[in-house]
Amino acid sequence: MLVDQIMSQNLHTVRPDDNLNTLSEIFSKVNYHHLPVISEDNKLLGIISDRDVTKHLSPFIGTDKERDCDRELLKITATNIMSDNPVTVSQTSRIETASILLLEHNFSCLPIVDDDDKMVGLLTWKDILNYHIYSD
Repeated sequence: MLVDQIMSQNLHTVRPDDNLNTLSEIFSKVNYHHLPVISEDNKLLGIISDRDVTKHLSPFIGTDKERDCDRELLKITATNIMSDNPVTVSQTSRIETASILLLEHNFSCLPIVDDDDKMVGLLTWKDILNYHIYSD
């Protein structure tokens, strides 16, 4: 079976100039853990995880100990914290190939791109596990 049959296609993406505040707000409202960073022409530039965002947030934001420097951190852009040049697979890659990549690189997701490096989907370890557990 090919990855296009189990990948997520309704993606929430962000732009390179989206700031940490925006990214943090997005992750606080959704139940997924990765945001593809794409260019104006939908080409994949990188991936940001919720852990990347948390790592850059000050623990003092929103408290009485918040300082100007803590608020300044919220201006950091996606470009500065994303994992760039992510390993990708195509829609026609086999699920087994994607599974091996996830395991060997200790990734939790793989971006799916077309021949022009345009983002078409995202495959997570949960997608693969669901496939193996619930497929006939």
